[in-house]
Amino acid sequence: MKVNKLGFLSILALLGFMGFTVSAPFFGFFGFAQYVRYFFVTPDEMFQQNVTKAAGFGFFSGAGVTSLAIALHFLFPAILPVNIALISCYVVSMVCFTISLVVLEINEQREMGTWH
Repeated sequence: MKVNKLGFLSILALLGFMGFTVSAPFFGFFGFAQYVRYFFVTPDEMFQQNVTKAAGFGFFSGAGVTSLAIALHFLFPAILPVNIALISCYVVSMVCFTISLVVLEINEQREMGTWH
């Protein structure tokens, strides 16, 4: 049986436990726990195509937001610190990837008639 490698993103959820000891923002990593379900999904061609579409959307949206954030940092350095501008790429990319993957999966299930 082929292992779905997307499920390995759920390992990042372990960083959420650092929120108890190090810093509260680490609690956000618990959001990666939802990727555990991909260990039980067979990676067929349609799934790989959906992941590719979602990854492209996540990448380009993150690149756009990062460009905008860096420009805003240079225009207004007191309002937007550089670390927030750079973190925005990662956060926006992951959120857009996850949301677009879920939407593509729901649309696929509707087309197959298995969505209730």
